[in-house]
Amino acid sequence: MNKKYNTIIQNIDNQILNLIYKRYSILEENELFNKFDEAYYKKLNLDNKEKSIKLFNLINLFENKNKKQNKILYLGPSGSYTQDAAIKKFGLLNSFFSVNSISNLFEEIEQENADYAIIPIENSLNGLVNDTLNAFLKYNLNVIGEVILDIHHTFASNCEDINKVKTIYSKDIAFDQCSIFLEKYNLHNIEHIYVESTTKAANLASINPNSAAICSDIAAFNNHLNIMFSSIEDNPSNKTRFFVLSKKDLEKKNDIEYKTSFLVELPNISGSLIDFLQIFKKENINLYKIKSHITKGISNFFIEFNGHKNDKNVKKILKKYKNIKILGSYKKEVEDI
Repeated sequence: MNKKYNTIIQNIDNQILNLIYKRYSILEENELFNKFDEAYYKKLNLDNKEKSIKLFNLINLFENKNKKQNKILYLGPSGSYTQDAAIKKFGLLNSFFSVNSISNLFEEIEQENADYAIIPIENSLNGLVNDTLNAFLKYNLNVIGEVILDIHHTFASNCEDINKVKTIYSKDIAFDQCSIFLEKYNLHNIEHIYVESTTKAANLASINPNSAAICSDIAAFNNHLNIMFSSIEDNPSNKTRFFVLSKKDLEKKNDIEYKTSFLVELPNISGSLIDFLQIFKKENINLYKIKSHITKGISNFFIEFNGHKNDKNVKKILKKYKNIKILGSYKKEVEDI
């Protein structure tokens, strides 16, 4: 590097480090670590909000270098949307490990091989994740939080020119969610290869000539792909909701607005669901999500309400209905997706 510019860069770096140390000392003195969320950073007067949030995550990692790390599990390989959700929930100052299936995530937490796991529960376009619900029927673990992630697909390639792309890799759902983009750029007629994850798609696109992937930006970055287009999904409101899973439960706090999720098996006879729901109306409990789930021919319902499982009116219902399986009571982050 030119000596003149080397000196200039060193001076800038020293200023940056001094400001980070100053920021760290203020946070430490006032116990403000992990108090800033995504909404806070988006309020800052910065040109690129998303990249700025990632930059601050790196700064937070530097500032928290001596703090205790949690072991966090997430679904899929590195670069998956679930990993993105895990980082959003816990920040970078943790140890993150990928797990290849939802059932294995539950098993690892059951065996206390990790502190927490991030699991997908539903998508705003595709509904509930059946594998997650089936795992809840098998294991007795606790939902202690939720994370909502905006799903943005990226078109990434090893080519510089989009006209040279001959093959596109991605998950079947991702192809469906980006159909308008594919047609707009006349990419719907070239070879589409379906793979089990968008992360694998990015990896395949990185090693095969004249290919591209529909994937997350972190998967594109990890595989050194050129991001040609960002946010190519048809529906900009595509969101996935994730649960935070733990072997331990959380104590109820009075200053938190809680949400409770549960599963209930009801007999397949006329009026059984209506009769069941009437008791919640009687106890003045607001149910805002009721979705059916069929497992081996048995009807289960995934239901959520505002409140905590230890509330008096909720305890009254749990005492009467032994077929209710509480998944967890946790801080409400959003009404619904």
